[in-house]
Amino acid sequence: VGSEMCIRDRVKRYPKLEHEHFAVTIPKTVVICTDIFDEFMETNELYPVALSDVDDETILKYFLRASLPARLIEDLMAFFDVVKSPIAVRSSSLLEDSHYQPFAGIYSTYMIPSLDDKNEMLRLLLDAIKAVYASVFYADSKAYMTATSNVIDQEKMAIILQEVVGTQYNDCLLYTS
Repeated sequence: VGSEMCIRDRVKRYPKLEHEHFAVTIPKTVVICTDIFDEFMETNELYPVALSDVDDETILKYFLRASLPARLIEDLMAFFDVVKSPIAVRSSSLLEDSHYQPFAGIYSTYMIPSLDDKNEMLRLLLDAIKAVYASVFYADSKAYMTATSNVIDQEKMAIILQEVVGTQYNDCLLYTS
């Protein structure tokens, strides 16, 4: 979770790991780093509402109305050129990696379908990113922060975009991520 995201430089084709009884495919993954979260929060002046006692729905409404940095658009469209399947949008925060008080499962995760209309897919992806950011400030997250003696305004959020991979089984496509 360092500096600015550049999808074109970070998307790699990962090898397929083979074993005589199974194959493991590592999904293509990209990280939108914490500096984008910081810029999003500051540019849109979201801290006052995020740190207030308003309900989760109100927080989400403010976050969805806010704008992400425009420089993400080109990079996200480049990601769509590489990934031809649904995309999981996941949180990756400083506190989630804590050894003593892990936050795994506290923040939201979203799935974006693979669509022919890349503009609609982009809209869904941008909304999912903003919704993951909003989940940092939901009542349950704030309560967990308090219970674990963490300070919410010190949280730093990155986003993981991960290809959802699957296998055809009879007439069903089974996805995993």
